[in-house]
Amino acid sequence: MTLRRAALVALPVALAAIPVLCEAGAGGARCIKAARTDRATCMQDAIERCSKNFETSLTNCFPAGNTCVKGCLASNERCLQGPQAKQKDCRLACAADEKTARKKCTPADLEACRKDAAQKALACKQQCTGGALPSKQRCGEALNDCLNGCSG
Repeated sequence: MTLRRAALVALPVALAAIPVLCEAGAGGARCIKAARTDRATCMQDAIERCSKNFETSLTNCFPAGNTCVKGCLASNERCLQGPQAKQKDCRLACAADEKTARKKCTPADLEACRKDAAQKALACKQQCTGGALPSKQRCGEALNDCLNGCSG
């Protein structure tokens, strides 16, 4: 099962799990925030579940006792730590900048100001993701090379 498919399967579960706070058209910022938090948690759970399934399936491709695959996976995790931490920190900075910008919004142009802050934050977060891609790709290539070495 691909990560995207697992996420799509998990999404309805997250949406069904939205707290009572959101029932009966309660609306409001708290309800929306709770729904987003539930979705993010569900998506993270799906990613973790798929990763574990991948590791198990991959390990089963080789004879019992072959530690090569586990070594490759551990090396990949270490390789990804830097780019993932950098991306996370970058995205947190984008969110902080958005929060600061939103606080500066005045009632006269509140909606336009909030929309502008959100658009800038989105562009910032996309740059964070794009900036991490080359390093993550190198980690993936190293993983592939390592796994190919296991089967050799």
